[in-house]
Amino acid sequence: MNNLSASVLSTEEGKAKYDQAMLKVLSDKQVLAWILKRFVSEYEHLQLEEIETKYIEPETILVSKVGVNRDSSVIKGLSEKDSSQKEGTVYYDIVFQAYYPGNEQEKIGLYINLEAQADYYPGYPLEMRGIYYGARRLSSQLKQINRETNYGCLQKVYSIWLCVGNVPACESDTVTLYDISKNDIIGSVKRNKDLYDLINVVIIRLNDDAVPEDGTMKMLQTLFSNQMSKQEKLQTLEQLGMRMNDSLEKGVDGSMNLSDYVELKGIKKGIEQGRLEGRLEGQREGRLEGRLEGQQEGLQTGMKTGIRNMIELCQDMGTTEADAQSQIIMRFHIPEDEAIKYIKTFWKSE
Repeated sequence: MNNLSASVLSTEEGKAKYDQAMLKVLSDKQVLAWILKRFVSEYEHLQLEEIETKYIEPETILVSKVGVNRDSSVIKGLSEKDSSQKEGTVYYDIVFQAYYPGNEQEKIGLYINLEAQADYYPGYPLEMRGIYYGARRLSSQLKQINRETNYGCLQKVYSIWLCVGNVPACESDTVTLYDISKNDIIGSVKRNKDLYDLINVVIIRLNDDAVPEDGTMKMLQTLFSNQMSKQEKLQTLEQLGMRMNDSLEKGVDGSMNLSDYVELKGIKKGIEQGRLEGRLEGQREGRLEGRLEGQQEGLQTGMKTGIRNMIELCQDMGTTEADAQSQIIMRFHIPEDEAIKYIKTFWKSE
């Protein structure tokens, strides 16, 4: 196996291992309780211990088969995947059911979908994917649609996205809620928000270089930091008030350096294309140089495509030229003067 093949293989293996460790620690009930209390309004008035022990249904916590395997794939009608004949199958990272006390202390159900996103620029808006996942989770509650269908049984869905990869400095340490609101066009009517606010999307953005003031953001940043040692992470988590247990310690221990595997699709495609072109050229010419040259050419083409895509996406999202420049330097490991040239080439003038 040559160095290029080994690099591609180690990248994929590293990603799988990081995903497993990430989902393992995120599925810990204590971590889930912190997330619910801070980012889900229904729990903001409750104590962490109360959320963890009373309102999270532990037997419903399901993790994608891509990550941590569970003994049972379907519990209480929940599944880590939604299948649709026309739309295909969606695998959720983590999905579980929780309850919160209503006006008369009755338990009101919620479906929570938690997604760990290692690449902040996947090539499409994360907001749209979050809404789609929420909609699929909502529609999956109704097994059959006919005249007898009771839509009043639908329970609210939260799709929470934890972005821990290449979040730009201008957006780091931020959290955004997207919900359904009522706007009266002519006249006004009173309706309980519970009747229509059925899909909420929360996007959490973390960056290792930021210094969060919020305790929950600090906790999440610590869990997935690639700059802190295991001992530093455990110490910081204890200082924040978290209880250390086997699940948390193993999750922290299994976390890998994010930079070991996070690559843009453009680079990966360039490597694969270069490897194929190089092999064909080498077979035709009978020279090793043909393969190496093809690999290098493919890599350069893929990198250029990836940089252009990132610059265009940054501009579409309202990122400044300076932040876009910083992103391509960080992601592609190129010098500043080269990054400036790419900005001048691909940045669209107003």
